[in-house]
Amino acid sequence: MQRMNLFGGVALGLMIAIGWQLLSSGQQPAADKAKDTGNRLEFEIVNSFDGKYLGDTPGHMGRAGGLSMRRPRIALGDPVYRGDERVGLVTHLDWNRVNGSLDVEFDPVDHARVCVGDAVWLVLDSPRPAKTSEAQRTK
Repeated sequence: MQRMNLFGGVALGLMIAIGWQLLSSGQQPAADKAKDTGNRLEFEIVNSFDGKYLGDTPGHMGRAGGLSMRRPRIALGDPVYRGDERVGLVTHLDWNRVNGSLDVEFDPVDHARVCVGDAVWLVLDSPRPAKTSEAQRTK
């Protein structure tokens, strides 16, 4: 009888230990917002220039594809990131609906060094509402 109690106690202890291990190892870490790519448009820098026109500032251009089933909500002035660092502001957009591609031109901010081949990203569906100018509000 004493052996059965000892065996039952050891078995119960093993079941508790195994259950604890399964519960603790099965938990996933919290999703990091910086790594969430569901709302990002990642693209590669394909062109850098010192200035296209007299008095123009240096800029960079990137191209992204695979947008045939999505409608981007990107505007001039939206920030461009490399990792968590803001490296530019959008200055020109060219969306090719037929090919599902988007050309993004941006100017660097704070003397950020951006190289051809760098992978950068911006928010694809910007939740920011469009700003209205003072002239439009007075009408």
